[in-house]
Amino acid sequence: MRFKWKIGLVAGVVAVVAGGGTIFSATQDATWLKTRLSDAVEQGTGRHLSIGTLHVWVLPFPWVEAQNVRLSGVEDGGPDVLAVKQVRARLSIMPLFSHRIAFRDVSIIAPKITLSRLSDGRADWLLTPPAATEQAAGPAPAVRMHWNVSASDLNIVQADVVWDDALTHYSGTFGLRKATLRGLDGTAPDLDIQGQKGSASFSLTGQTGPFWPLGAQLPLQLRLSLNNGGHSIGLAHVDGVINAPQAERVYNLHMGGSVGQLQDLNTFFPHANLPDGQNLSVDLSVAGSGDAPQVQSLHIRTGRVDLGRWLPQAALVRAVVDAPTPADPLSLHVEGQLGSQPVGLNGSAGTLAQLVQMQEQTPAPVDLAVTQGQSSVQVKGALSAAHSALDVQGTLEHLAFGTQWPDATGLTVTGHVETDKTAFLYKNHTVADVMHNLELAGDMQVQAVSWQGVAWSQVQTHVALANARLVLDPIHAVGNGQQQVARFVYDLSGPQPQVEASARSVFLPLAVVQAWMQVAPDMQGTVQLVGALSAQGDTAAARSSSLAGHLGASVVDGSVGGGLIRRLLGPQVPVKGQMPVRCFGVHTQFANGVAHIDQVGLESAFLHLRGQGTVTLDTHELNMELAPQVLLGGASASSSLRVTGPWNNPQVSMAAAQDGRVGITIGGEGEEATSCAPLLATAREGADGPSPTVVTKKASKEEKIMNMLHGLGLFR
Repeated sequence: MRFKWKIGLVAGVVAVVAGGGTIFSATQDATWLKTRLSDAVEQGTGRHLSIGTLHVWVLPFPWVEAQNVRLSGVEDGGPDVLAVKQVRARLSIMPLFSHRIAFRDVSIIAPKITLSRLSDGRADWLLTPPAATEQAAGPAPAVRMHWNVSASDLNIVQADVVWDDALTHYSGTFGLRKATLRGLDGTAPDLDIQGQKGSASFSLTGQTGPFWPLGAQLPLQLRLSLNNGGHSIGLAHVDGVINAPQAERVYNLHMGGSVGQLQDLNTFFPHANLPDGQNLSVDLSVAGSGDAPQVQSLHIRTGRVDLGRWLPQAALVRAVVDAPTPADPLSLHVEGQLGSQPVGLNGSAGTLAQLVQMQEQTPAPVDLAVTQGQSSVQVKGALSAAHSALDVQGTLEHLAFGTQWPDATGLTVTGHVETDKTAFLYKNHTVADVMHNLELAGDMQVQAVSWQGVAWSQVQTHVALANARLVLDPIHAVGNGQQQVARFVYDLSGPQPQVEASARSVFLPLAVVQAWMQVAPDMQGTVQLVGALSAQGDTAAARSSSLAGHLGASVVDGSVGGGLIRRLLGPQVPVKGQMPVRCFGVHTQFANGVAHIDQVGLESAFLHLRGQGTVTLDTHELNMELAPQVLLGGASASSSLRVTGPWNNPQVSMAAAQDGRVGITIGGEGEEATSCAPLLATAREGADGPSPTVVTKKASKEEKIMNMLHGLGLFR
């Protein structure tokens, strides 16, 4: 009986203590702990820690729960580094008596982590304690003892991470399934971080030195593994030590990584749009101090990499880049392909120390050779952060970039390139940046060029770039039995870009010209261009409104699509597919945003067409007068038409002829062997050109001719 009484007494005491302690702890806001935590974090990091509510429980073991916790970022008024609704941790009691707040098993649940680096280099992950003068300048209503805060184990689950780097202009997001850090109060904490980005995942494991407070050294031994769909796609590692991490930061690190398929990384970096590349690896060592660590050695290996987006039909077959020490020349050995042609790049470009530091007064020698078979182009000179100068000279046997670009055989180049702003151009290389900060003079000769059925020989030009003005003058070639001469100027020296182009019997594939004009490929053949044009402005609308000059275009022995004929003469014209034409010609004057067509015409076996009018360039509005003539054996039938409205939906109507009558005219000569001559002479502005092939006339089928007449609105 006495034994049972003792048991009951003990149980009652435990129940009262446990229940009372729990109720007391759960209903009290531990302001004393919040204040000490905030002070300790600010003294150790220079950041402000705010805690909404914080409670302390005594039983079954001492632990705390904080809600609405925020840690400020490096930018005043900017986003918080950490925002979390709930944090739980076990609290050690005994360290409190020595002014230490020691946590164990810290759990951060569903936090939002924002990591930013500002344009001035300040970053959220660089923690800088306030200087002693700053602390003394603050209000001190009461003397407070300094408190240290430590945590032994940290576990983060379901975190969202956002990073934004204003220096490199890179940003992104990813998720952390879990992040476990053990032994934070020791000398070698363990890391196990598991993250997610879309369908891919990554893991970061290893050991480091103590994070907080940072000691004299921060050793690193980290391993990164990238996975997608359960398969490994890449590995990376960092080994070494950072000495004096809170001061000048002296580096002694070795880093490396490899990836089997470069495009697999697009899952982690969806905006990178990385090309198809295989078996890439990088190995380097880093030393130095401060914000400018130096690469001590570099080794890069690649397999095949598709370069087609930058250079048509180009691919990197294999690349080897080596620099064993900072003083050794950076050697390059590159094997590539242009279409089916092998090309190479071999040589050296300065040393690692020269290229990484890129000092203004320390030029790095460059000696490279672009090779193709037994031919090569040499690039020699020197690079520095300020002034760089390169000489280019040599010959390549054959260059082919696909059907969209011309093929060149026997290319010879000689030139000189110079700039006083190498470092600027390395970071900024738009067309405007290059033209304003680069000077170039060179000559190019090509034995033979072919492009979509058009061939030239003895192609040569002189290229000059100075004061933001690019000039190709003269451009000379022989083709189609004609001497061809052109000139091109692109000038960015003024407030607006200016373009000038002139041609004297230049022959080009019609498909290429139509693609440049962004119009449907309704015509086929070779076009002869004669004229001179100029425009200015940085938008298409500005260039259209300022376009001035004259241009003639002519085609012999080509063809025109039925769609174009129906668009100009009416939707009922019975022309299917391509209609062969003996000749086509147009001559146009450009001014004030309007194309004034002096004459346009074409001739086929049974249709002759002449006309004139205007086209408003910005709206493509037509105002044309056309005179189609259908051949009837030895006679003909003709009429006058008016075409108005937009180019993509013109309206065709009957118009009065020169005598004022509306209708058709039947009779007159239907065959004129030399009728192309005046049309072509006007379009060519008097220049020479090929003549149409003489074709023996065949008797027209009555049904075909009548269909054409009905299509033109005649004999309804």
